[in-house]
Amino acid sequence: MFLDGIGYILSETFMLLVVISFTKGMLHLLRGRSQRRFLGPDDREAFFQPIKLPASAPVRFFRYAVTFTLVATVGAIEIVILASFGAAIVTGALLVTCAAIVHFALVAA
Repeated sequence: MFLDGIGYILSETFMLLVVISFTKGMLHLLRGRSQRRFLGPDDREAFFQPIKLPASAPVRFFRYAVTFTLVATVGAIEIVILASFGAAIVTGALLVTCAAIVHFALVAA
């Protein structure tokens, strides 16, 4: 029983590392083809730009509540759909989807 759990963790850890290294390799390939740095000034500006929310507290809390509800709902749907593919795939999909939702809700909108 214990060794089965260890084997599952080891295989999922390996799969998560494969997903991360594949994503990093794709970024290096795409950025290297256009002679750009891995993390340039445009990326820093996109990552560290201020949140564009109104100053009034009710609107801000409403936006936070809607964002939280949307992330939780989409996350639950993704877990139900992708659970059979393994924890590494679910983790990667959740990370990308939730980051896009939060970015759109708090920065882009």
